Amino acid sequence: MAEAIEAVADGFRALSDGRATVPVRIGVPLELGGLALSMPAALAGSSYYSVKIVSVAPGNAGNAGNAGNVARGLPTIAATVLLGDARTGAALALLEGASLTALRTGAAGGVAAASLSRRDASVLALFGTGAQARTQLLAAAAVRTLGEVRVVGRDPSRLLAFLAWARAEPSLGGLVLRESAAAEAVAAADIVVTATSSATPVFPGASLARGAHITAVGSYKPEMRELDDDTLRGARIVVDQRTAALAEAGELAGRAERDVVEIGEVLSGKAAGRQDERQRTVFKSVGNAIQDLVVAARVYERARELGLGEDVRFP
Repeated sequence: MAEAIEAVADGFRALSDGRATVPVRIGVPLELGGLALSMPAALAGSSYYSVKIVSVAPGNAGNAGNAGNVARGLPTIAATVLLGDARTGAALALLEGASLTALRTGAAGGVAAASLSRRDASVLALFGTGAQARTQLLAAAAVRTLGEVRVVGRDPSRLLAFLAWARAEPSLGGLVLRESAAAEAVAAADIVVTATSSATPVFPGASLARGAHITAVGSYKPEMRELDDDTLRGARIVVDQRTAALAEAGELAGRAERDVVEIGEVLSGKAAGRQDERQRTVFKSVGNAIQDLVVAARVYERARELGLGEDVRFP
């Protein structure tokens, strides 16, 4: 995770400096209401380029509204990342994209916590119990000395599984982990992370402590929002990429470019992040393909060093 955080920070700087080329993602429809998205990225001076294909297939879980559609026992979301040679254009590697996406998204949360939360932050409120929540917790613990984590989840069985995983994870040793209700979780919390698919706010912003930092990574469409108006009112709002966040994040509807700053601008010193201990900061991320590229490159190089992966002859 520490390496992923470093890589993603470099990627965000490049994105804000204009060294990254990240076209708007494009999609094509699939059967039964599915969608496939293509997310390419290139970076000036890098040896690599990448293209991620993400597919969303609701039919994998079954849908009574479609005659004859039976649950297939497959994940609803699947992803594959192609890493290529930026000089020759040749394909170098195929990487399983769901795990990589969780890693790079968690790393983005780590970058935000390191640059925007108070240095003495120790209490984390975490909304969500899926793969994204796991990497968000790992990242927060990598950049801040956490003492207590309050976890909020809708599904009791998934919540119990998450807590069991966290308590067995070596890098999280010594943490106090407990189930919590939403308002109770954010009260006196130093860092709040939302990693859900909710279309409506998941906690009351009025319950937030003064000086809290919030990272929101779950919502990625205009009709979705994890944060309410009270959370955003008066906060310093930081995004991964200004254009994409304003177009895609439901929380930012109606806001202009001047209302937000990019995390890359904060990292490079071009824009202020947290300005005092009492200020509320919000990092809203909708995801960016530069994150896939910089993390995939590190994964590929590490796999080569360790002799991992399978070599495939590709004519």
